[in-house]
Amino acid sequence: MNQAAITQKRIFREYTALLYRVLCAVLLLICLKDEGFAQGRDSAAILKTVHVNAVKNSNNFTSPVPVQFLNHEALQQINAPSVGDAARYFSGVLVKDYGGIGGLKTVSVRSLGASSTGIVYDGIPVSDLQTGQIDLSRFSTTFISSLELQQANSLQAALPARTYAPAASLNISTNTYNTTGLHQQNWQAGIRAGSFNLWQPFAGISIPFKKNIVVSINAEAMYSKGNYPFNIDNGNFSSKATRTNSDIRSIQGEANLLKQFNDSSTLQVKAATYNAERGLPGVIVFFNQRSVQRLRNTDFFTQARYHKKIKATTILASAKYSRTYTMYTDPDFLNNQGGLDDRYTQQETYGSIAVGHQIGKGLLLSAASDIAFNLLASVKEKSPLPNRARTSLWESVAAQYNRNRWQFNGALLYTGINGNAKAGTAAGNKNKFTPFIALSFVPANESPLLLRMFYKGSYRMPTFNDLYYNFIAGLADSSTLKPEYAQQYNAGITYSKQLNTTVVNRFSMSIDAYYNQVKDKIIAVPSQNLFVWTVLNLGKVSIKGIDINTEARGKIAASISWSARIAYTWQQAQDITNKTSSLYKNRIPYTPDHSGSGLLSFHYRQWETGYDALFSGTRFTLGENNPSSEMDGWMTHDVFVARSVVFSRFRMHVKAELNNLTDERFDVVHYYPMPGRSFKISLLFNNL
Repeated sequence: MNQAAITQKRIFREYTALLYRVLCAVLLLICLKDEGFAQGRDSAAILKTVHVNAVKNSNNFTSPVPVQFLNHEALQQINAPSVGDAARYFSGVLVKDYGGIGGLKTVSVRSLGASSTGIVYDGIPVSDLQTGQIDLSRFSTTFISSLELQQANSLQAALPARTYAPAASLNISTNTYNTTGLHQQNWQAGIRAGSFNLWQPFAGISIPFKKNIVVSINAEAMYSKGNYPFNIDNGNFSSKATRTNSDIRSIQGEANLLKQFNDSSTLQVKAATYNAERGLPGVIVFFNQRSVQRLRNTDFFTQARYHKKIKATTILASAKYSRTYTMYTDPDFLNNQGGLDDRYTQQETYGSIAVGHQIGKGLLLSAASDIAFNLLASVKEKSPLPNRARTSLWESVAAQYNRNRWQFNGALLYTGINGNAKAGTAAGNKNKFTPFIALSFVPANESPLLLRMFYKGSYRMPTFNDLYYNFIAGLADSSTLKPEYAQQYNAGITYSKQLNTTVVNRFSMSIDAYYNQVKDKIIAVPSQNLFVWTVLNLGKVSIKGIDINTEARGKIAASISWSARIAYTWQQAQDITNKTSSLYKNRIPYTPDHSGSGLLSFHYRQWETGYDALFSGTRFTLGENNPSSEMDGWMTHDVFVARSVVFSRFRMHVKAELNNLTDERFDVVHYYPMPGRSFKISLLFNNL
């Protein structure tokens, strides 16, 4: 029996055992349901008044800075098994997708790069100083209550200083994040199955206990061969093939504890783990797609947040510890060791304290201080750069002032970076102040219009991979990479109104024009494979664009409701480093001029159906813009139909979806083909 067959049998056995453990956990959690429910009734009997703080705006079109939002219902309608898939439905967002069910997905907002986009998970930033790019495919949408894209800064009363650092933030909130479930017991269990041998069981339960305590546990596993068909075109010749080495098996889970004290202060504690083994599909060169590269991730983190309000003062304390282990192998890599076997362990310890104080009705002041210790170690004993460490400090002050129909927001962030190394040369220390100013105005009382503008400076250091861990000739010296500094300008207008008609009872629209200028922009593009990248500075990059977002909803009849949303982006991201260069004003790689999405859904009693579409215009794969580096645009269409059936003690929800309806064959990243037409069926059970 050959090695490939042995590997497949081993994967199947391990996955079967994994699935068995998940299903046993589901049964155990459901069996515990009745006991927990009795305790939940006791805790509900003594529950005191809850004061909810920092409530999200009910209408994001009235925000002084651009905000886009997808709630749980919308996330379940679209073809978005992961946060990376869902982010594609936001305007101004570019998701790099390397194909396959478990393909790596990174997000860039307004062409500022994945490392300039912050990821915030249940109120605490997610980091990866090794790559600087968070793989969003590992965040499932199953247990997410909302996904929010925030340009510039969030405007809440007290925030960790680190959240002011990125140019934009993608905020992920799970269904365990708020206090509305203190007296409620909830459980759900289900499975998704679809094309390319996709199996995705999941289960979760939330149990209230005495003394206003809620404990919740959820888990999800995924397995797929990822063996989708695709076409290989090479000049006048073409052939059909099946994607190989695109399989994935993963399991993730988390446990949460939520405690509300008698003074309405809250403590939230979370422990989560993610384990995955996947193949990295190879680049298509002529008719060859051979790839034996494998990637294994073993991640764990625990975090806690304490929120307290004392009259006009808000206090937020946050802490987190994370450990990520990455193993990358490539037996085909030509070296004296007979291939690559790289193993990295990254650890971070993070703490934050933030205070906000309301002065009168119009002025809100806040300050925050964060610190993080990062260590990246390589298990390769002969590596000349085995261990790297970095200490980061963020200090912020912010103010918000409201008067009549005006609102002013301002913030100043100090970032201090101290790098050191066990061996070799460290990157040195860096310090930078970055400002933020926003202004909004409502022309008249009860006016549906809002005018807004903001300016923000952002700054980021090169990552550990950028500086130390790459195999590209000429980049071994970390001094060749400089920190990146960006300036953002935005001006926009929004319209949002509750209408008196039945067919359309709410209509909202926003138009934002922006200009970004980046100095020493750090870009990374895949070179030999998906783990080894080419990293370089572009002297200056000019980015100008327009984001348009529209949402509407209404009723066609008493029992038929509908909702729609459209997001569109026009953008030009150009290299303006040297006027005498042939690259002057050429588009930077993988930035289409036009992109967008649309979603339309209908709800009739227990039935629901919908359609969504994604499109991207032409773009270039290299800084040298010529026909040979130009990639065609693409557009995909998805449809779904779903029905809910209510039984005496639980609800069943069945959904069938057909993705890429027209079987569009396209690449998001050049020579990495995406799947064609596929289907998925979901079955969900939950309590009433």
